[in-house]
Amino acid sequence: MILTGDANIPAMPMTEAQVNHLRRLLAWLRCAYMLDEHMQRGFMQGAALSVQHGVATPERAGEILQQQADKINQVPAYVRQAHKMLSKALLDHDRQAGVVET
Repeated sequence: MILTGDANIPAMPMTEAQVNHLRRLLAWLRCAYMLDEHMQRGFMQGAALSVQHGVATPERAGEILQQQADKINQVPAYVRQAHKMLSKALLDHDRQAGVVET
């Protein structure tokens, strides 16, 4: 994987160890801030199921969902954009390496 550079920093090839660190960082961001839409959908389904099974009231489930939405919205746009771009670069790298099929 090669990180593209700019006018000040040249493009740098990454070692497999660095790529693995990047994978762990992106996974942590996804988990900590729920930046993955599938995680967000699962969280909403879990809240709906908790209401159906009587574990939570609709009001409490709504409060929990709002708290999580506020947490997601507090993540700066540039962090979300960087996460998206790095995830795409990593996916492209994995496709070229044959780890993931196209």
